[in-house]
Amino acid sequence: MSDTDYALGHAEAELRRLSTQARLIDPITRRFLEAAGIAKGMRILDIGSGAGDVALLCGELVGPTGEVVGTDLALAAVERAERRAKNAGSCRISFRQGDPADLNFDEPFDAIVGRYVLQFMPDPAQSLRRIVRHLRPGGVVVFHELDWDGARSSPPSPTYDEVCVWLSRTIEAAGAQVRLGARLGSLFEDAGLPPPTLRLEAAISSGPRAVNLVHLVTDLVETLLPTMERLGIVAASQVDPPTLVDRILSEVGIGGTLIGRSEIGAWTAKPQ
Repeated sequence: MSDTDYALGHAEAELRRLSTQARLIDPITRRFLEAAGIAKGMRILDIGSGAGDVALLCGELVGPTGEVVGTDLALAAVERAERRAKNAGSCRISFRQGDPADLNFDEPFDAIVGRYVLQFMPDPAQSLRRIVRHLRPGGVVVFHELDWDGARSSPPSPTYDEVCVWLSRTIEAAGAQVRLGARLGSLFEDAGLPPPTLRLEAAISSGPRAVNLVHLVTDLVETLLPTMERLGIVAASQVDPPTLVDRILSEVGIGGTLIGRSEIGAWTAKPQ
């Protein structure tokens, strides 16, 4: 997988979107990591670090006696993540540019983690099989992926539902797997790992408090709108980005509920 294969790109606006997304999604990822056994003193390899959100989260969990090494294909992402770790005073978090399947490290890791990364790999099982060589026997593998079929509204918010369909179609047409979360069990086994523990959560909000969940999709529209138009999925005039958030919130009203895409975690241990 090359940097140019990543459907969402690594522009500055996209890196900022990742950090905004993290504020809503990090609590879910934290619960997956803690349930998988990520704890103080562990040495962690974070795959597809992006702006560094998962690496920083792991840094909190492993503490000053642990270590986190993040990897990303994009130099811009690595540089931003390094700045954030430095500003946070996290001297035990570092980043490397490159494909972790090809990189070499001085010693094996206690855990390998990743969020929203396997879905962008052309052959995620093969990539995972290669990445797991960096893990010590008995070490933990934890991935957090999506299933866009879970996104919906009740009672229906037509604009929110339509936006979720646009996004799912665009991401899939750009080469990603938008329902990979539901396939994590078989993917782990195809990579030679034991069947994983699986857990599903979703962001859910109602009424005016749904604004953060609305931005979870509208910010992604901003990133992907040029691709949407290029693929013929929707025109910018139909999206009308400046009014999109307000239109969705107006449809949600006081008692409406928005449910985000399914957030699915999977974890297992490498055989001894």
